[in-house]
Amino acid sequence: MNMRKLIIATAVGAGAMFGAVGTTVHAAEGDTNKQSVSEYASDTVITTKVKGALVADSTLSALDIAVETTDGTVVLSGTVGTEAEVEQAARVARDVEGVKQVQNDIKVDPSKAEKK
Repeated sequence: MNMRKLIIATAVGAGAMFGAVGTTVHAAEGDTNKQSVSEYASDTVITTKVKGALVADSTLSALDIAVETTDGTVVLSGTVGTEAEVEQAARVARDVEGVKQVQNDIKVDPSKAEKK
Protein backbone atom coordinates (compact mmCIF):
# COMPACT_ATOMS: atom_id res chain seq x y z
CA MET A 1 0.00 0.00 0.00
CA ASN A 2 2.85 2.43 0.83
CA MET A 3 4.49 1.69 -2.53
CA ARG A 4 1.19 2.53 -4.29
CA LYS A 5 1.05 5.87 -2.46
CA LEU A 6 4.66 6.61 -3.34
CA ILE A 7 3.98 5.90 -7.01
CA ILE A 8 0.86 8.09 -6.97
CA ALA A 9 2.68 10.92 -5.19
CA THR A 10 5.50 10.75 -7.74
CA ALA A 11 3.02 10.85 -10.62
CA VAL A 12 1.20 13.79 -9.03
CA GLY A 13 4.45 15.71 -8.64
CA ALA A 14 5.47 15.00 -12.24
CA GLY A 15 2.02 16.04 -13.45
CA ALA A 16 2.28 19.33 -11.58
CA MET A 17 5.67 20.02 -13.15
CA PHE A 18 4.44 19.25 -16.69
CA GLY A 19 1.29 21.30 -16.04
CA ALA A 20 3.50 24.26 -15.10
CA VAL A 21 5.14 24.21 -18.51
CA GLY A 22 1.81 24.29 -20.36
CA THR A 23 0.37 27.09 -18.27
CA THR A 24 3.49 29.23 -18.57
CA VAL A 25 3.29 29.02 -22.36
CA HIS A 26 -0.43 29.82 -22.30
CA ALA A 27 0.13 32.89 -20.12
CA ALA A 28 2.84 34.08 -22.51
CA GLU A 29 0.34 33.91 -25.38
CA GLY A 30 -1.78 36.75 -24.01
CA ASP A 31 -3.92 35.30 -21.24
CA THR A 32 -5.55 38.26 -19.48
CA ASN A 33 -5.53 36.47 -16.12
CA LYS A 34 -1.73 36.45 -15.68
CA GLN A 35 0.21 35.44 -12.59
CA SER A 36 3.80 36.26 -11.86
CA VAL A 37 6.27 33.39 -12.03
CA SER A 38 6.58 33.33 -8.24
CA GLU A 39 2.77 33.31 -7.78
CA TYR A 40 2.43 30.48 -10.26
CA ALA A 41 5.27 28.52 -8.65
CA SER A 42 3.65 29.01 -5.24
CA ASP A 43 0.30 27.75 -6.55
CA THR A 44 2.01 24.72 -8.11
CA VAL A 45 3.66 23.90 -4.79
CA ILE A 46 0.32 24.23 -2.98
CA THR A 47 -1.40 21.97 -5.54
CA THR A 48 1.33 19.36 -5.15
CA LYS A 49 1.15 19.50 -1.34
CA VAL A 50 -2.66 19.17 -1.37
CA LYS A 51 -2.48 16.19 -3.75
CA GLY A 52 0.16 14.60 -1.55
CA ALA A 53 -1.99 15.13 1.55
CA LEU A 54 -4.98 13.56 -0.23
CA VAL A 55 -2.84 10.55 -1.19
CA ALA A 56 -1.65 10.20 2.40
CA ASP A 57 -5.23 10.16 3.76
CA SER A 58 -6.31 6.52 3.82
CA THR A 59 -10.01 7.48 3.90
CA LEU A 60 -9.84 9.15 0.48
CA SER A 61 -9.10 8.04 -3.06
CA ALA A 62 -6.82 10.75 -4.42
CA LEU A 63 -7.38 9.44 -7.94
CA ASP A 64 -11.02 10.57 -7.72
CA ILE A 65 -10.19 14.16 -6.71
CA ALA A 66 -8.72 16.86 -8.95
CA VAL A 67 -6.92 19.85 -7.45
CA GLU A 68 -6.30 23.27 -9.01
CA THR A 69 -4.86 26.33 -7.26
CA THR A 70 -5.01 30.00 -8.25
CA ASP A 71 -3.73 32.76 -5.97
CA GLY A 72 -3.78 30.37 -2.99
CA THR A 73 -7.40 29.34 -3.56
CA VAL A 74 -7.68 25.58 -3.97
CA VAL A 75 -10.51 24.17 -6.09
CA LEU A 76 -11.37 20.52 -5.47
CA SER A 77 -13.44 18.62 -8.04
CA GLY A 78 -14.29 15.05 -8.86
CA THR A 79 -16.62 12.41 -7.51
CA VAL A 80 -16.46 10.42 -4.26
CA GLY A 81 -18.76 7.90 -2.58
CA THR A 82 -19.96 9.79 0.49
CA GLU A 83 -20.57 13.27 1.86
CA ALA A 84 -18.06 12.45 4.62
CA GLU A 85 -15.35 12.07 1.95
CA VAL A 86 -16.33 15.44 0.46
CA GLU A 87 -15.90 17.06 3.87
CA GLN A 88 -12.67 15.20 4.62
CA ALA A 89 -11.11 16.28 1.33
CA ALA A 90 -11.89 19.93 2.13
CA ARG A 91 -10.45 19.52 5.64
CA VAL A 92 -7.26 17.98 4.28
CA ALA A 93 -6.85 20.80 1.74
CA ARG A 94 -7.47 23.53 4.35
CA ASP A 95 -4.74 22.07 6.56
CA VAL A 96 -2.06 22.50 3.88
CA GLU A 97 0.30 25.41 4.43
CA GLY A 98 -0.28 28.26 1.97
CA VAL A 99 -3.93 27.49 1.27
CA LYS A 100 -5.97 30.68 1.65
CA GLN A 101 -9.37 29.29 0.70
CA VAL A 102 -10.94 26.02 -0.47
CA GLN A 103 -13.71 25.81 -3.06
CA ASN A 104 -15.14 22.32 -2.80
CA ASP A 105 -16.86 21.24 -6.03
CA ILE A 106 -16.64 17.49 -5.30
CA LYS A 107 -19.82 15.56 -6.07
CA VAL A 108 -21.19 12.46 -4.34
CA ASP A 109 -21.84 9.28 -6.33
CA PRO A 110 -23.19 6.59 -3.96
CA SER A 111 -22.17 3.85 -6.41
CA LYS A 112 -18.51 4.67 -5.60
CA ALA A 113 -19.16 3.99 -1.91
CA GLU A 114 -20.36 0.50 -2.73
CA LYS A 115 -17.05 -0.36 -4.43
CA LYS A 116 -15.00 0.13 -1.26
